[in-house]
Amino acid sequence: MKKISFIIGVIILIVILANLHTILEQVKWYSLEDNKKVATETKVVTFPELFDLLHRQRELAAELEDTVTYSLIGDEIRKGADDASDYERFLMHNDSITKIKVRLPITTYQDDDKTLEFISGKGEVIGIFEDGRWKGFDGSWEDLMKKDHSNGHE
Repeated sequence: MKKISFIIGVIILIVILANLHTILEQVKWYSLEDNKKVATETKVVTFPELFDLLHRQRELAAELEDTVTYSLIGDEIRKGADDASDYERFLMHNDSITKIKVRLPITTYQDDDKTLEFISGKGEVIGIFEDGRWKGFDGSWEDLMKKDHSNGHE
């Protein structure tokens, strides 16, 4: 009986050690879910500002994705940058629109090791600076893309 208990104990230890990476990832992920603070911030951004902001966020995501404990959080940070990159592409293809005013969800997470702040979703456009003046925008992303296509962009 002792021999069987010992063998079972060794097997359980091997399974735990083999899955340690996944266990640590999940612990940090649940910590993020329990301790994150999400606020909506209104920002006025130009293409270069948004490009720089999203570039830094993607670099942070890549750094975290390469770690044992923060890889799932890195995936979440990359997803937020990917969602917001639609605005980056829109500004890049519209010469007459130099800035947009957007409401973005910004997530802040702090644990013993790191403090992270990142764009965590698409948000919404509330204003467009076009031809030297601000124009309010109260439409969907699809409406904004129609505006893009009406300017001759595909």
